[in-house]
Amino acid sequence: MPQALLGELGFDTDELHAELGSVAVDAQAARDEGLSLAEAVQTDRFEALRRFHTDLRDALLVEIPSELRAFVSETREPTRGGPAAAAFGEALADLARTAPAREWSEAPPADASQALAELLVFEAVRLRLLVAAWQSDEFERLGGTEADIDAIASHEVQTLLADPALASPDVRPLPLLVAAASVSLAADATERAQALRRVGDDVREELTMQARLRKALRELRLPESVLLSNALSGLLGETRQELVDLQRARPVALGGLSRQAMDQRVSRGRKALTRPPDDWPRRKHPALVDLWAAE
Repeated sequence: MPQALLGELGFDTDELHAELGSVAVDAQAARDEGLSLAEAVQTDRFEALRRFHTDLRDALLVEIPSELRAFVSETREPTRGGPAAAAFGEALADLARTAPAREWSEAPPADASQALAELLVFEAVRLRLLVAAWQSDEFERLGGTEADIDAIASHEVQTLLADPALASPDVRPLPLLVAAASVSLAADATERAQALRRVGDDVREELTMQARLRKALRELRLPESVLLSNALSGLLGETRQELVDLQRARPVALGGLSRQAMDQRVSRGRKALTRPPDDWPRRKHPALVDLWAAE
C-alpha cells in the first residue's frame, strides 16, 4: 500500500511500523498465555493489539478519495487480488504456519513475526467476513455480533494453519481460509435461526430493530457512525462510553476532533436520524467496505 493511500486513510508510515512492533509483542504474549486470537484482541491489557483490531474495523468505513479509488479497487484484498496480492497472502500464511518456535530470550523477532503473521491472516479473514455480513442485516437479525465473527475467523485460522495440507503448492491459503470461515459463518447463522424459533416474538423484534439500526449507522460518515452508536448504545444493548474514552479507543474515527465538535456531531446526528434518510449524515464517497462489497 503506497504512502499516499496510507496518508489519506490517516496513517503515518513511521507510526504504523512502530505500532506493528507493539502489536507483534502483544500477539506473542497472548499466544504464550494460550489465548485464542478472538480472545486476545478483546483483552484490555493488550492495548496495542486491541486498538489495531478496532482500527482495522473502522478503516473499512473510511471514505476513499476519488484519486485513490481506482488503486484500491485494483489491489483489493490479499484474498482476491492479483498475483502480487496473492503472493503476499501466501507468504504471510506460510510465515504464520511454518516459522520455527523458539524461546523468547533466544529470538524475539522471529517469534513476534510469526505471531504477527498469524494475527494478520486472522484479520484478513475476519475483515472479509465482516464485509459479507454487512451486506445485509440478516446475521445481526439472528443475534450474531462482530465478536462472533471474530470467534469464527479465529477458530478457522488457528485450525487450518495447523493442517499440513496447507503447505501444498497447489493450495492458496488465504482463499481457502476465507472459504472455510464463510462456510462456518453460514452454519452459525443456520443454528441461530433454528434457536430463534424457540424464543418469543419480543426477542426477535428487538434483534431485528437492533440489526436495522446498526446497518443504518454503518452507512453514516465514520465519526457520526461511531459517536451515534455510542449515544444510542442503550437501544443496541451495549455499554455507553464517555467521549474521552471513546475517542482514545477509536482514533481512526475520532482522532483530532475536539470535545465540542464531538458533542455537536452527536446533537446534529440525533436530530438528523428523526428525519428522512436523505437528511442523514451519510458518506459522500464510497468506503473500503463499499468497494470490496461491489466486487
